[in-house]
Amino acid sequence: MPQWFDKLKTNLGLNEDGEAQQEQTLLQQMNEATTLDRTQRAIGFLTCVGIGLLLSFMAPMFIFRPTKFAMIYSLGNVLSITMFLMGPATQMARMFDSRRWISTAVYLTSLVLTMVSALVFHSVLLCIVFIVIQFCALVWYALSYIPYGQATLMRLLGRETAETG
Repeated sequence: MPQWFDKLKTNLGLNEDGEAQQEQTLLQQMNEATTLDRTQRAIGFLTCVGIGLLLSFMAPMFIFRPTKFAMIYSLGNVLSITMFLMGPATQMARMFDSRRWISTAVYLTSLVLTMVSALVFHSVLLCIVFIVIQFCALVWYALSYIPYGQATLMRLLGRETAETG
């Protein structure tokens, strides 16, 4: 067969190599599709974190409008946890590893519940409760990347932990 035909089959995923590509996990496919160089990763990271922090700091301006406050604050938090530095596959894998899956689950659940309480129930009290939970889960998650970060926080709060690191 002509070489161009083999290349076409490979690009369309119709040969043996294409079958191996289909067996890749979703995270592997996503990681392969989103390869960036260091400069692009740094620019994307700084842009998302900058916009995320700006939105998070702007959110208190809407404290008396719980729907806008919850939406702006939550969007700012989502942008702050950017996937540019590590790539989406690595970030997702690390978010759900044994040390972080609980804080990730609490964070994502509180994020969704914040939106539901703001958009569906229009409840100021529920928004505040879920935003506090969201903030605490985000801090705990971020501290998991700092060596002894969670243990130090627990010591500062007056609670000793059996786990170190």
